[in-house]
Amino acid sequence: MADITQNFSQLLLTYGPGAMMDMPDNAVVIGGLQDWDYKGSNWKPVEEERLVALLKQQLGTKLSPTFSGLRHPPMFDEERRDSNAPGVGVRLFPSWFLVNEAPSNGTAVVPAGASPGSEKRRRMVEFSELDVTAGGKLSYTGSGSKIGVNPIRFVGACTKGHLQDIAWRYLTHRGKDQSCRKPLFWVERGVSSDPSDISVQCTCGASISMADLYKPQFLGKCDCHSPWLTPRRDANEQCNEDLRLLPRSATNTYFAQTVTVISLTKSNDRLRQTIAENKTALDSIRTVPNFIAFLRAFPQLKDAFKDFSDEEILQALNSDDGSGANPSAHPHIAEFDMMATGAPVIGSDSAGSFFYGETLPRDALNLQAPWDTFLQAVVRVHRLREVTCLYGFTRLEPPPTPAESELDEIQLAVGGADLARNVEWLPAIEQLGEGIFLHVAPDFIHQWLKADPTVAKAANLRERERRDAARFNREPKHRGIAYWALHSLSHAFMAELALECGYPLSSLKERIYSTGPAQADRFGILIYTSTAGGQGTLGGLSHMAERAGDLLARATRRLALCSNDPICAEHSEGSEEYPLQGAACHACLLVPETSCEARNTRLDRGLLTKTVLGDGFPLLG
Repeated sequence: MADITQNFSQLLLTYGPGAMMDMPDNAVVIGGLQDWDYKGSNWKPVEEERLVALLKQQLGTKLSPTFSGLRHPPMFDEERRDSNAPGVGVRLFPSWFLVNEAPSNGTAVVPAGASPGSEKRRRMVEFSELDVTAGGKLSYTGSGSKIGVNPIRFVGACTKGHLQDIAWRYLTHRGKDQSCRKPLFWVERGVSSDPSDISVQCTCGASISMADLYKPQFLGKCDCHSPWLTPRRDANEQCNEDLRLLPRSATNTYFAQTVTVISLTKSNDRLRQTIAENKTALDSIRTVPNFIAFLRAFPQLKDAFKDFSDEEILQALNSDDGSGANPSAHPHIAEFDMMATGAPVIGSDSAGSFFYGETLPRDALNLQAPWDTFLQAVVRVHRLREVTCLYGFTRLEPPPTPAESELDEIQLAVGGADLARNVEWLPAIEQLGEGIFLHVAPDFIHQWLKADPTVAKAANLRERERRDAARFNREPKHRGIAYWALHSLSHAFMAELALECGYPLSSLKERIYSTGPAQADRFGILIYTSTAGGQGTLGGLSHMAERAGDLLARATRRLALCSNDPICAEHSEGSEEYPLQGAACHACLLVPETSCEARNTRLDRGLLTKTVLGDGFPLLG
């Protein structure tokens, strides 16, 4: 079978450990970290002290006491296609299959009153009943011939991430002979695929409708199965969640829990930056006698430190406490403080630098009202490094997003499923990019927040955030009306940038900086793009920075009218089903999910400008 490859972002965000995936011939579940094979020590660390400190503090006992940090996923090697090639192991799941055509052995009995052509019947078999062909494909031996099979479409899952096969025989024979081992058949009537038209029937006469399986508590309690881990079930683990029916191809089968940081530039000291970029390798040899001599001979380090003297290196290492930023602080805080310094040059333009930006002179921006008072500064970000770490996942219900935390503290969602029984390391990817940072003037925001209409609207949004949290049985996280307004402006700005900069909207990302009432003033928007290669630093986006005022003006003018008005504008008060969705739709403010930090929630163009209904609480007059 041909090699199956995924890029790093797919492996972390879509097909990480515990995710179900359709292969060309079978269905599998991606193995846990114990099945990520680097073939010995052939792995690359991802250097990000701030993120490692945050993970250790927030995840606590979910990590091994010997947790070593972050690693890149195994990289496909074109030269190694044998058993020694690095890769990620997968496990066959589910273990029930449907035979492509029912064997003509006389066992498929058409129920009384039904015509033979009104339904499609397929034999259900378990993995133990199958053979493996010479080509590696699974087959079922029917009446003397091998017949292909397909994995069954439905499995059982719980909100804690556990996954298991449905007990098809037990459920089909509920209240009947549980010892029956006669053939089971998957029966579909008509072409609608309605659950009531699908049933599982035994030749003994027992049957069950697929519609019954969707009933609450019908499948019973979860058995704590984790087929991507070793062992698949921990004898000491307990789960009181109800098992729920889950189609393998459903969009709620896997929600990755990730945390992303923008790497900081500690100072303009190139030596300290080099130390930060190679910290893992340095830590591994610090205790070696004749440390400096060993460093000069170490392949990974000798070129990086060739421009520095022995004394400079030792002095810098001894003065670096390695603590990084405060791990309890939200990653956005340190990022904002770095970009909002107002310094003409931020970071370094040297090779390998994590961050390099320029604060543009005010006279170069040619800002018109109200943008001359709205924008305190604009930073052209020539280069940035984004690190994303996968630390768990959920099923059925999405975890909270980082945007649902207050800006002075981040809380990782620690209730998800584990990536391994013993988490010695976590997978992460680093991507390079460029962007534009808009530093929003705090005085402008505060003046708007004091207005009576804004105060009333803020109370309404707070209540809607409470209702949304109640739907998922969570504590409400109130980001405030300023976040809603800046988030809406960010989406409009992104859409306008996509028309000018050469990057498609789906490749742009956002980070919103908005503090609460008791926090230091931090208001801003970072629009950036990042990729695993150098294509994220081509300059098409960052060189739009000088035109920020003009682009913002055009973006907000477009928001006054939406092609779905007046229906779109009427949704400013939200709805029972979507309380975090205001006057925003795919024709005006919604962007691809990969671009938004809050899953297209907390949006309302009525906070920026008046709509066709004549109402609104415009931030921009």
